Amino acid sequence: MDNVDSIDAGDLGPAVLGVAWTFASVSILIVSLRFYVRLSIVRKLTLDDYVIIVTLIFSLGNSIILTVSTSWGLGRHIESLASEPLSIMYTVKWVYFCELFAIMSPGFGRISFAILLLNLSPPSKARRRFLWAIIWIQFIVDVGTVIIIYAQCQPIEGYWNKSIEARCLSLNAQVYAGYLQSAVGSLVDLILAIFPSTLFWNLNMQWKQKAFLSGIMGLGIVAMVASIVKTVQLRAITEVSDITYTMATLAIWWTLEANLVLIAVSIPTIRPILKAPKDSTRDRSGPSDNVNTFFSWKRAQANRSGEDRALFGPIQDPASTNEISGDEEQQLSQHNSYCMGAISERGARDSSTGIRKDITVSITFNEGSELSPPNIVHKKAHSKGSATSFTMGM
Repeated sequence: MDNVDSIDAGDLGPAVLGVAWTFASVSILIVSLRFYVRLSIVRKLTLDDYVIIVTLIFSLGNSIILTVSTSWGLGRHIESLASEPLSIMYTVKWVYFCELFAIMSPGFGRISFAILLLNLSPPSKARRRFLWAIIWIQFIVDVGTVIIIYAQCQPIEGYWNKSIEARCLSLNAQVYAGYLQSAVGSLVDLILAIFPSTLFWNLNMQWKQKAFLSGIMGLGIVAMVASIVKTVQLRAITEVSDITYTMATLAIWWTLEANLVLIAVSIPTIRPILKAPKDSTRDRSGPSDNVNTFFSWKRAQANRSGEDRALFGPIQDPASTNEISGDEEQQLSQHNSYCMGAISERGARDSSTGIRKDITVSITFNEGSELSPPNIVHKKAHSKGSATSFTMGM
């Protein structure tokens, strides 16, 4: 009895459940904030947002199946389950099914971040081809590993039910496939963490901003650490003498990897709601006021193509229009304000500070009379963005 109690003292089941559902909750929160920003602030969803939903589904599937496996005995030493052969069998069965979610969740997370970088990258064929190569390599390696795992036994039930006759590959085949998949995943984490710094470092901003942006976009380094530890723990697959316990350790690390990837690739997208509000009277072009300089630049590049390049555009500003009264019986007046400069597609004037000249012209004439030379009848100076306003009478 004392021996059994000492064995149960090493139960990893609670740790598996704690890690699975704590990080699943954090992932749900981060993804919810991501979609709040996309729908309420950016008002646009892109392909990487849809891929991150697939990532979250696989992550939650991992937590659910680990919960089922733990209920059968995952995390307990196999000696404590010696009198319950069905518990051992179903523990192995469910943790075996869980490997699909453990592989595809971080894989889709990395693909999502690569797609995000595609949207941010300047129009460089070399960069885009490089990112697409990463996406396809990650996807092919992940799918290939899943195929090897679930094709190693014919019928598949032979993997967990040793009472039936089945033709199975050596467990080392699964381990080697896992080594390859984990190595590729760790390398992709490193590449995607470094890649953003090559985009930011040439921008005209303070080095502190460059370091901050590179850091927040390079959080995949943390996931890479979990991936490396998971790679080391893959030997648990061959330790069949205590597989219910050793697989629990592996499950903890693959769960950490999956959720850390998801969190790391989503944090950069929720930066707008994490940014502290600034004083509106400050110069918004100041170097310390716009941490999202790169993203603002990208939006400006996209909006520039849709701007109206007209030299003049009407300004609906009654304060700048001065009416001149003449003959009240027969008077035809027309008031228009025109501003030199580009007018956006929404018809709004440029709100940036600088010098602008508004000219208000009012023409009054009587039928049958000749037009008299124009006279300046009103001159008014404006400060802070509109330098001078003239009203001319004819």
